[in-house]
Amino acid sequence: MIRALAAYAPPPLRRALSGLWLDIKSLPTRRAGDPWSVIHNVGNGDHDAIGLQAVGWLKTYAGLKPGDAVLDIGCGTGRMARHLTDHPYTGFDLSKAAIGMCRRRYPALTFVHLDVWNGDYNRGGAIAEDQVVFPAQTASVDVAFAMSVFTHMRFGGMSHYLKEAARTLKPGGRFAFTAFSPRRAENPQFVFQDYDATSSVVDPRSPERAIAHELHALNHAIDAAGLKVVSVHKGNWAAPADYDGGQDLWVVAKA
Repeated sequence: MIRALAAYAPPPLRRALSGLWLDIKSLPTRRAGDPWSVIHNVGNGDHDAIGLQAVGWLKTYAGLKPGDAVLDIGCGTGRMARHLTDHPYTGFDLSKAAIGMCRRRYPALTFVHLDVWNGDYNRGGAIAEDQVVFPAQTASVDVAFAMSVFTHMRFGGMSHYLKEAARTLKPGGRFAFTAFSPRRAENPQFVFQDYDATSSVVDPRSPERAIAHELHALNHAIDAAGLKVVSVHKGNWAAPADYDGGQDLWVVAKA
């Protein structure tokens, strides 16, 4: 019943209902301190295990080393922060509730709330996506990352985030992000429809629900930001995959 209602609800209500369903399913195995998805829904799965897995990708593909300064773009409820407490860390998110949870759980780390507009996550946001200034000094970050962020952003906002990531990175710094990059596949988990010249979406009524950016456009935006592609890894949303993540993983670097 909850899942059926969520499919037809406006985005904020849909996300809350989906989060409630995830919370109910998690009750038998829930650990003390696990965040509630009904407050800020970042998807299903084991909160701790998914965060540890993603930090592993940073080490394997983005060269994360002990002591590296990191910037967590769209930190959500702190899935990755939990495993980065020994790094100089700054995380930011558009969800005030999520940032509040992070500050309570990890008081030694820096968390910043930015009231950024997003059609699915924060329709009342006061800051346009292409006007965001990341809460980090220029050339201060070794590794920046945005996990499941660009999959919910339109192309213009994503392009600006690439430029802001480049600004904050030290020379040689790396930026790891996930995206959907359309490709031919049998039985993909998501079916994308053409939306504009650069992107395709799952639901044209709510584009930010899931957005894929065309390879040529994404490569152009990376180049325009002054970044260079280091590696691209295909996620299991569309076979064949070549790493263990759900979305495609891109690693880019600042010259």
